[in-house]
Parts: sequence; C-alpha cells; structure tokens
Amino acid sequence: MEYKVLYRKYRPRNFEELVGQDNVKEILVNSIKLGKIAHAYIFTGPRGTGKTSTAKIFAKTLNCLNNSSGISCDECEMCKTYNESADIIEIDAASNNGVEEIRTLRDSVKIAPYNSKYKIYIIDEVHMLTKEAFNALLKTLEEPPAHAMFLLLAERAEAFLPTILSRVVTMKIRPLPEETVAEYLMQTGLSEEESHILAAYAQGRIGQALELVEDEAFREMRQDILGKLEALPSMQEGEAYLLAKELEVYKNDLRFLDIMELWYRDLLTAKSLREERYLIQKDKKDAIFRGAKEPAETLAKKAGAVRTARMRLAQNANFRLTLEVMLMDLKEN
Repeated sequence: MEYKVLYRKYRPRNFEELVGQDNVKEILVNSIKLGKIAHAYIFTGPRGTGKTSTAKIFAKTLNCLNNSSGISCDECEMCKTYNESADIIEIDAASNNGVEEIRTLRDSVKIAPYNSKYKIYIIDEVHMLTKEAFNALLKTLEEPPAHAMFLLLAERAEAFLPTILSRVVTMKIRPLPEETVAEYLMQTGLSEEESHILAAYAQGRIGQALELVEDEAFREMRQDILGKLEALPSMQEGEAYLLAKELEVYKNDLRFLDIMELWYRDLLTAKSLREERYLIQKDKKDAIFRGAKEPAETLAKKAGAVRTARMRLAQNANFRLTLEVMLMDLKEN
C-alpha cells in the first residue's frame, strides 16, 4: 500500500472527523454558522500536521449547500463533486512561485465561480513565492471580489510579509500529543507497539506518521542506526571514526538523528523509571536496559551531543567532521 493511498483512505472528510485542532475547528465552524467569513486565511504548522486537510475541509464546507451547522453534509452535489470542482483551485507555490503565475491568478480571480458560492484558492508552500510574487499576491488580497477566497499554507507565519498578515486570519495547526497519534494509527490496523514507536518519531504529526507506516527505507534506517548505537560502546576509537564514514549514506536524510535522540530518550527513561511500560521502543527493550547502566548524567550528555550535531548540521557544518565529534562524545563513558 502506498503512502498516498493510505493517506487518502484515512483523510478526514469533515470537521467532525478531523483529529485534534479543537480551537481551530471551533473558530472555523462558528465563522460558517454565523456567516462571518474572512476573504483570506493562513494555515501554519509543521509538515504533516494537517494544514492541507483542514484547509480542504474548510473549503468543502464553505460551498456545501447544507452548511448551517458549520459541518459539511457530505451528501449534496457540492460535497460529492468537491474533488472535481472547477471552483477549487489548488496551487503549489514551490513550483509556481513567480510573479507571472500570481498575475495569472489575479486575472482568474475576476471570473465568477462556475456553480459554487465561493471560488477558493488553496495555495501551498506560500513561503516559496518570490518577493515580487508576494507583492503581486498582496495586491490581490487588498481588494478581492466577494466570491473569491484564499487559503494560504506555510510552515511559519514569519514567512509572510507583515502587510499580508494584517489582511488575513491566521490559523495555527499544532502537533498533537503522541498518544493521540498512536491511537489514530491503531485504527489503521497497526499494532499498539509499532503505533507508539511511529507516533514518537512523527512528533505529533499525523500525516508524517501515516507516511512512516509505509516507509520501508525509514524502517531499514532505524534498524541500522540502533544496531550501530548498541555496538558503539565496545568499538575501538578507529572503528568509531569509520562509523562516521558509514553514516554519510544518510547525509540527505537527517532522520537518523531523530532515531538517535529517541534512543537516548529511552535510555534515560529506563534509567530513571526502570519499567518497560514507559519505553517508546519496546521492541529494543533488552538493548535499552543494557545501555541504561551508564550514569544518568552521562546519558544526558550523550543526548545533548546528538542535539548539538543537529544544530551544527543545520548551520551547514561539515557533515563528516560533525559526526566524528558526535560519535566520540557518544563513545565516552
């Protein structure tokens, strides 16, 4: 089963099916019920938290013929044909980020909806627009026709010009508690143990969690990294340096640092609480309890070494050198 198929299968159809985001749902549902609709909204939040799902549900509900409750009926003609509607225009700003594309959009906005109440533009990755394109978009947002609505998606509100933020309503889509994501994954048929493991790696992002369910490359990476971490304490110094070279295969996929961080989180948990039920990676419980024999202060320093490596790599530090320093810190007793 491909991720896209899985995600489509479990994508929420309406606000009642949307997991979490209660504050956002309440605001959007009430705005529809009261007829107090803004002409533009920004949905911000990390990748995989549900920005796109929330925006699409909102767009669908706005054009629903029976939306007096603020919830789409999912039965009227507008709801049934939502995915094929000519009045819902989805744009990926990452690949359509120039001023000419936005000028084309401005011309399109003037045309009335085909058969819906609103003509809705869902623009993802808005932060990828060029400065000139942002300015062109601003002109569109200043005086939009009554039938036009814009739902803008980005990871951070700081990516927008203050002049744009002053003209829109901002909705913050936040990561969910790990337990909520784990319960959601169990509904897809995943085991309780694996659901909790993937929920921890997804860091509260349901979309990311669903992606991990079918990500064989991640599963192989996890087994590889955890095996290396378990063997690291008994390695000679020269072997540890060679390990940094081996890890270069993950240079373009820094999720290996997530795996390392969660490993040391579990070691600290095992050290302080001494009970399996508190571990995230229960499938590695034996190795975790063996590794937890080190002093808590030492384990905390090692967890800090992984975080420091992540920070340095984010600042474009040399990959090999950064990993060599980190691995030497992780090897120390």
